[in-house]
Amino acid sequence: MFTCKRLLQQLVLGSLRKKCLKSYNINGYHLSKLKNLTTFSFRKKTESISFTDLQKNENDCDIFGTLSNKIEHNDKLDSLPPEPDDKIEYEKSEQKRRLYITEYHKIIQDFISQNKLSEAIDVLETRMLKDEKVRPDYYAFNLLISSCGRVGYVQKAFSLFNQMKKIGVKTTPATYTSLFNACSNSPYKDDALKRAKKLHNLMTLKCIEPNIFNYHAMIKAFGRTGDLLTAFSLVDEMVTKQYKLKDETFNFLLQACISDKKAGFRHCLLVWRKMISKHVRPSLYSYNLLLKCTRECGIGDEFETRKIIGQIVNDPHLLNQEKSYDEVNKQHLDYRNSSHHYTINNNNNEILIIDNRPNLLDRKPYFGNIVSINDIKNPADRLMLLGGCSGFLKNMKFNKVKPDIKIFTQLVEAIPSTLTAEQNLLLEISKSDIQLDIDFCNILIKKRSLRCDYEEAKNVLSLISSEDLSVDIVTFGVLALGCKNKFQAKDLIKSMVDHGFRVNAEILGTMLGQACYHYNFGYVIYTMNMIKHEEIKPNNIFMERLKSFDENIKSLMKKRENKDEKSLDFVHSYYFKEGYRKFQNFYKKWISEVNVEENLLPWDQFRKQK
Repeated sequence: MFTCKRLLQQLVLGSLRKKCLKSYNINGYHLSKLKNLTTFSFRKKTESISFTDLQKNENDCDIFGTLSNKIEHNDKLDSLPPEPDDKIEYEKSEQKRRLYITEYHKIIQDFISQNKLSEAIDVLETRMLKDEKVRPDYYAFNLLISSCGRVGYVQKAFSLFNQMKKIGVKTTPATYTSLFNACSNSPYKDDALKRAKKLHNLMTLKCIEPNIFNYHAMIKAFGRTGDLLTAFSLVDEMVTKQYKLKDETFNFLLQACISDKKAGFRHCLLVWRKMISKHVRPSLYSYNLLLKCTRECGIGDEFETRKIIGQIVNDPHLLNQEKSYDEVNKQHLDYRNSSHHYTINNNNNEILIIDNRPNLLDRKPYFGNIVSINDIKNPADRLMLLGGCSGFLKNMKFNKVKPDIKIFTQLVEAIPSTLTAEQNLLLEISKSDIQLDIDFCNILIKKRSLRCDYEEAKNVLSLISSEDLSVDIVTFGVLALGCKNKFQAKDLIKSMVDHGFRVNAEILGTMLGQACYHYNFGYVIYTMNMIKHEEIKPNNIFMERLKSFDENIKSLMKKRENKDEKSLDFVHSYYFKEGYRKFQNFYKKWISEVNVEENLLPWDQFRKQK
C-alpha cells in the first residue's frame, strides 16, 4: 500500500519510468483524481487499464491524460474523503487579502463619523500595528490626532504623536495644528499649557516654520489655557512676518480674553480697538465673543482699566479727571437709569436731549457719563461701556453684521435685570425680524426666576406658545427655580409628565436648593423621596447640597446656643426642631439606600473597554 501523493512525487521526479507504468495498473480510476485517494494498491487484473494505453506519446512517460471516461469511476473518486495534506495546497489561495492603506483610512473615517473614537484608535494601534503588521502613514495618524483634538483628548493625541515619531512617519503642519487644538479643548488646562509650551519649543528647535493655521491654533491654545502674554506675542510675531491679520485671528484673541475671568473685559477692549485700527471688519462670531466676555469677565485692576480706557478715548488725563459719584450726580443723570444728558438751549429756552452714553466700540470712542470705574461690577455696567443694548446693535449695523438669535440670547443675560429692559429687547427682536427659539425663552425664564419674579417667569410660557415653540427639559429646569414648596413642585412634575418628560437629578437638585433656602424640611424630604421613587442616581451636586444643608442647620443651632441672636430664634421653635429631627432620621436611612452617580473622567468614554 502506498499513498497516492508519494506515487505522484515519484512519477514527477522520474524515479518510476515507463517500465513501472507498464507493469502496474490502477483499477479504473481517473489519474487526475489520484490526489483525492487516501491509499491505493497495485494489482494485476484483466479489466484494468494501463497508463501506456492512454498516453499520446508512448515514449514520454511524464505525459498524463485521462485514464477513464467511465462516469461511475469518477463518482467513486468524488465520494472519497479529502487527504489531510490537501489543505496545504489551498492555504495560499484561502489567505485573507491585505488591505490597501486607503481602505484603512476609510475604516477609521467611518468609526470617527459614528463618534466611535476608541474603535478608530484601535484600528491603528491593534489591527494595523500589532495584528497585520501594517505601517500607518501620516494621514492615518493625522485623522486620529485631529479627532482627539476636537474632543480634548490631549493625552492620546500626544501619545499618537510619539508613536508617529517612533516608527519614523513624517509629521506635517496639520499634525501640529491638531495637537494645539487638543490643548485648547482639554479639560485639564494646566496640563494642556505644559504640553503646548513643549510643543512650541519643539517646533522652534526643529526650525519648523508655522503657517497661518499653526499660528491660529497656537493663539487659541495659549489663550484658552490662560497664557495671554504668549497669545498676544504670537500675534506680534505674525505681524513681523507680514502675515495678514484676519477677523479669525482676533477671534482667537477674544477667546483668550474670555479665559481671564478677572480682567478679561479690559483685554477684550484692547483687542477690539486693535482690530479697528487694522481695518479688520468684525464678524458675527466676533460680536458673540465680545458679548460672552462682557457677561463673564471683570475689568480687573481699577487703575489699569482707567489707564486703558484713557488710551482708547485718547484722553491721557482721565486718571485725574474722574469725578466722584456725588459730583457727577449733580450734573448728570445716573448712566444706569438714563442714557441721555439734558441741557438748555439759551437761544429759545428749549430743552435738548444729548445722547451721553459711553461707547468704546465706535470709530471715535468716547467715555460719556460714567460715574466711576469702581462702580463697573456687573454685566449690565460693562455692556453700558459698549453703548448699552441699542449702542451695541447700532455698531453691528454699522459694520453690516446682522444679529442672530444667539446675540439676543446673550444680550438678555447682559441687560439690566428689569422687566422694562427685557420688553425693550423683545421689541428690538421683533424689529430685526428674527424668530425666537426655546433657548432664548429659557434664559428669560431663568433671569426672571432669579430675581424672584415668578409670575413673569410663568408668562414666558405664553410667549413660547405664541411663537409655536415646544418646551424642552431645560424649560422645566428653569421653572423649578420658582417652586418654593412641595405643592408647586408636584404641579411642575405633573406638567412634565403630561409633556412626555421625566424628572431628572438636575431638576430635583434645583428644587432641593429652593427647599434648603427656605428651611422647608418637608420639601427637602419630598425631593429625596422622588430620587428613590424614580430610581434616579443623585449626582455629586445633589449630595453636596444635602450635606451642606445638614451642616448649616447644626451651625445655626450652635450659634443660637452660644450667642443671644434674636434673628435665630426660629431655630429653637418646636416646628423647626421637629422638622430637623425627621430630616436627620430620613437622611441616615436614605443615604444607605441610594446609588450615587459615578464621576467619570472626561476621557473614559474614549478608552478601549477591557
